[in-house]
Amino acid sequence: ITPRLLRALYDSSGANTIALRDSAPSVTADLVLGSFFFACRACEYTKTKLPGKTKVIVLGGVIFRSATKKTIPHQHPNLLALASYVTIIFVDQKSGKKMDARTQQQTGLPFLCPVLRFVSLVQRIRRLIPTATDDTDISTIIINRSIMKITSTYVRTQLRLTCRTFGGKAVFGFDAHEIGNKSIRSGAAMSLFLTNTHTDRIMILGRWASNAFLAYIRPQVLEWTTNMSTSMIQIDSFFDASNAPNYNTTATDPPQTYTPSNGSHPVIMPRFDLNM
Repeated sequence: ITPRLLRALYDSSGANTIALRDSAPSVTADLVLGSFFFACRACEYTKTKLPGKTKVIVLGGVIFRSATKKTIPHQHPNLLALASYVTIIFVDQKSGKKMDARTQQQTGLPFLCPVLRFVSLVQRIRRLIPTATDDTDISTIIINRSIMKITSTYVRTQLRLTCRTFGGKAVFGFDAHEIGNKSIRSGAAMSLFLTNTHTDRIMILGRWASNAFLAYIRPQVLEWTTNMSTSMIQIDSFFDASNAPNYNTTATDPPQTYTPSNGSHPVIMPRFDLNM
């Protein structure tokens, strides 16, 4: 799933209109866009046919913070204007890790923003379902006065419908039948990989316990990009890297150097941190 398809999904849902903002397509758009920024599994934000160990995110697991990192309650009248960060608590996961928290901040875009989408989800549930508690799933929706939950099957249907309606492979690069619920998670990994985000950071965000997420990175991405070929020729000699270009450094983050005791030229040392 790409940001281009996410835009089409949101635009076609009617979420920006009063008449359709509480409809199933609008709720689905909020769920999908919000979950994309956390590389969520389908079972973490929808109702699945066979519930497993992983728990669905609940209202109490969505925490908003201001620019100064102060927690803002869901009922705050200015929540939308004040919230700069959203933290999601993953109560239980396939890996066995419990109460795992991840935080994202505003993107500054009108709807492709994790903070805005989770504010929309939370406020809708609080407004329409007075009996909602902190244990209420974020997939909860009210239709014809009946409280229901958005299912993973419905999400898949909406994703494929959006793809077919707005041009399919000619527009998005894939056909409708090629995508599904797992495409949200793989799309998140792909988006980060293509911007040269370090694999450790991708693993942390997506809560992958190993580099298994690499299975989501399609081989043709490596084939048609210069993510590695350019890097492989930046250092001409492994024994004298003193003239290597100074990449990924700033005035406040200079490259680390090591000067051998024999007095030869210093060698630029790689940075072993998550910002590589």
